[in-house]
Amino acid sequence: MALNNTDQQLLSNKEIQSTIDLLIHRIDYIDSICNNGFPLYSPGKTSQWIISPGGSWIGGFWSALWWLRSRITGSEADQRKASDICRRLSSKLSIDSINRSFIFWYGASLGDLWSGDNQAHKLAAESITALAATYDPTIRCMPLGTAMGGGTEGKRCISIDSLAALIQLFSRSEQSQHQNISQYHTDTALTACYYNGAFHTSAYFGQNKFHSTDEAGIWSRGQAWGILGLCRAAAQWGEPYLTYAHSACEYWKYTRPDPLPLDRLDNSSGLYDPSASVIASLAMFSLADLLPDGNPWRLQAHQLISAVIRSPFFIGFYKNDDYPNNKIRMNPGIFWGNCYKTNEDKEELVETVWGSFFLLAALCILVGIIKPNHC
Repeated sequence: MALNNTDQQLLSNKEIQSTIDLLIHRIDYIDSICNNGFPLYSPGKTSQWIISPGGSWIGGFWSALWWLRSRITGSEADQRKASDICRRLSSKLSIDSINRSFIFWYGASLGDLWSGDNQAHKLAAESITALAATYDPTIRCMPLGTAMGGGTEGKRCISIDSLAALIQLFSRSEQSQHQNISQYHTDTALTACYYNGAFHTSAYFGQNKFHSTDEAGIWSRGQAWGILGLCRAAAQWGEPYLTYAHSACEYWKYTRPDPLPLDRLDNSSGLYDPSASVIASLAMFSLADLLPDGNPWRLQAHQLISAVIRSPFFIGFYKNDDYPNNKIRMNPGIFWGNCYKTNEDKEELVETVWGSFFLLAALCILVGIIKPNHC
């Protein structure tokens, strides 16, 4: 499924707009079955959504989809919907998890940034204060925390997943203390998890230093999260983060020449995870803006998104032939290329609101609706 480097395979502006429309209409369907809950995931192409009353770490992406939709449509009704979902995230302020940065950057700060929503601004500010209070000067980071899967060792762990969201969330604060904490945390994450362009997904502090918990560069989405975090750090503070970000993007190209990468490089018979390419593309769009001649990285990102949209993992694009039945054909806009642990012993390819948000955001960047550093 390798993608050749030719302009003919890039999505045109017309195709991008058509795909944006499909994803927007998909939001309506998902909303129709939520009953004021938070949609988590739907296995494969089934449209059988698992709904949560609280949303876990994914909840912020549900309001983020509506914030982005209102940005696209200019609809006051869409903005009110986003704001309503945002208010329901307030219960997560006290959860002991660094993944609150996912919830409140995407779920609240984007509402402040794109719509000037006062409640979103207040909620984002409160989340920064709550997260900053968890900063541990001994290990110079905000640890993973015990909730949302962190467990009893979460107080001594650092993870790479939420780095980009945390940097962006804290960048909205005017307090120098918050900026300092964010940079201390970032530097610790790089010391513990970054090695020659590759990322360990987490590390545990013991015997006065961090110890990585996995092999660097193996998990594709973890690598993509890390690249995105570096690009956000580069946008915020410049060097040396820009050099690191460039090296990490080069590492991605070298180790993942296929635009639809395996979930894990050490399991050639395992699942693919196209969502990792979508997240990596967001990093590459940002890197392109930070370099004197970033066009090759913008082209690379455009190629990745084009390949994902044209693949069987996205339902509804008119050139896709993967329509096993009329039910799927009548329910387009499904991006089911997200590898996700649906229970303790099982990973599946699913449709998720975070995957759809990132895909929609990448498309919006391509046509200039949002800026690369806004997501």
